Amino acid sequence: MVSELKQPPFLKAGDTVAILAPSGILKSREGEVQWAKNLLKDWGLFVKVGEHVFNKNDHFAGTDEERCEDFQKALDDPSVKAIWSARGGYGTVRILDKLDYTRFKENPKWIIGYSDITALHNQIHNLGFQSLHALMCVSLTKDLNEIQETVSTFKLALFGKPLNYVLEGSNYNREGIATAPLVGGNLTMLHTMLGSKTSINTAGKILFIEEIGEYKYHIDRMLQSLK
Repeated sequence: MVSELKQPPFLKAGDTVAILAPSGILKSREGEVQWAKNLLKDWGLFVKVGEHVFNKNDHFAGTDEERCEDFQKALDDPSVKAIWSARGGYGTVRILDKLDYTRFKENPKWIIGYSDITALHNQIHNLGFQSLHALMCVSLTKDLNEIQETVSTFKLALFGKPLNYVLEGSNYNREGIATAPLVGGNLTMLHTMLGSKTSINTAGKILFIEEIGEYKYHIDRMLQSLK
């Protein structure tokens, strides 16, 4: 396990971003993918969309082989500087063991997403690289003003600009200063991957978690398991 994470190059105008669907179905979400393409183009970026992005196989965006093929092509493509997951759901864990990161290690790029994409973040972190826990294509709305802060911070992160956050305090907070690599993601995913090859390594790191729609006792049980 590594304690320091290497940083892929930040994006600049003229770079290429691949939009992929390693998890759930996108069959009726063509509009959001188009908004994502338009957004990236407005930022001066080129876009490649995975060949099988709009395929359907049960709950997944294509078969495991199709989703893996799209992801592997983007990992190996030297022109692709970032891979943006279109949505979460379920399915990423089914392709993890099929991916070859040989060329990625030589030419690292940003892996972007949240929720089910936590599985990929864990895998990338265990290889020793940074990734970006951020919104996905289906997070977009037609009127970007509704999520302007989210979109703005996403762009700043992609292009390597400083980020500042002001968080509301809590009685549970412990005052202090900590500096360390930041790891984490979806709590359910972190919990279910415990003991696997892609189990999260939190030693000497700051942990963040995101979750939605879970009972409080489910959250407490999963947090106890992460101790």
